[in-house]
Amino acid sequence: MMRILPIASGKGGVGKTMFAANLGILFARMNRKVVLLDADLGASNLHTALGIPYLPKTLNDLLTENVSDLSRVTMETPIQGLSIIGGSRHLPAYPDYKTQLTRKIISAMPRLNADILIIDLGGAITPDILDLFLLSEEGVMISTNDPSSIRNTYQFLKMAVFRKILKSFPSNTLISYMVHSATHVRSRDKISSIPELLDRLSHVDRYYKDVILEMLERFSPGLIINMVDSPKDVRAANVVSTVSGKFSAITPKLLGTMEYDPEIKRSTRNLRPFTLDPENRKASEQMGLIADRILEGVTLPVAAIEKAACGKPEGPEKKEIWFMDNIEYQDRPLHILTEKIGSNGTVQTSVYSKGRILFSRKLHYPELSTNNPDDTAQQKIVRKQHLTAIKGIRIGRINLQETG
Repeated sequence: MMRILPIASGKGGVGKTMFAANLGILFARMNRKVVLLDADLGASNLHTALGIPYLPKTLNDLLTENVSDLSRVTMETPIQGLSIIGGSRHLPAYPDYKTQLTRKIISAMPRLNADILIIDLGGAITPDILDLFLLSEEGVMISTNDPSSIRNTYQFLKMAVFRKILKSFPSNTLISYMVHSATHVRSRDKISSIPELLDRLSHVDRYYKDVILEMLERFSPGLIINMVDSPKDVRAANVVSTVSGKFSAITPKLLGTMEYDPEIKRSTRNLRPFTLDPENRKASEQMGLIADRILEGVTLPVAAIEKAACGKPEGPEKKEIWFMDNIEYQDRPLHILTEKIGSNGTVQTSVYSKGRILFSRKLHYPELSTNNPDDTAQQKIVRKQHLTAIKGIRIGRINLQETG
């Protein structure tokens, strides 16, 4: 059976296409028959990430030439075992084009001859993109440590879960109404999270909640944090996991991290995948670990990836201490993150909204900089600063302004 791996991100510019291209190369090297499908309709460039300047056939041919077989638009690449189905930058000028093309792609997929199909999705959150992502229970999301990327990642996952629920009950007016209440900005009866939706459904009929929970148990999306400063930098994964668990009832599985490397940009400019560039050995090794985990269905907890990145610990393991809350203030959502930084007793609180940092302050606590501070005492200090910040926002004592 063909394995489908949709690669998604809530926004562009996170390295999603480069990741998809190099993942396909590594799988092909593992003697898998791999097809890359460029579903970033209107902004397709997956072929250039492979060093291919032009494709004679693209997904457009499914509509313009009434082709129903994806093999008719599948092109071989210079890499043995790797083929590509190109998208198009030039979209026909009628409104339902993307929806019609998405339906044709989905209907034609079962006839595709491949071990693994990797789908490079558009960097947005639309019904068409969500439908392609939901073709698999193990889609992969790419994020960076940028606050806007983090926010869009957990927003993408929440919308994917709402979409999955809606498609599982296509003729149910009650669920359609509740999902509409959750996903439309102007809804009067707002539902803010999946747990809230499940709670409301259980008051009508417990059956709905049980079926949805069983469905979500099988849904196991993966998460990759790209362009990090070091392999152990998994702050974004922590935030995405925490917020997603709270609002989506799903915690994505961390597959790994990719360090920022200027050599990758150089390879991109030269239209050469970094896994084929001998000078990009470090990035290729990190990518190889992620490919192995995906192929074997193995995921690691954040702590395990941190340990792997740091090597054998020289002393007792240091626990991360942080708190995050989401509140509404003056009709806008705010995300408040407070965390202990390093071992010098510094605690930082940051407030951001829609990807913009509105407030950030570091405070020093001498009692946290001792050799072996008590974990409970540390948590109390960090939590107190966190709650003080939330209170300061609510009473208007903290001035929220964009900071760069």
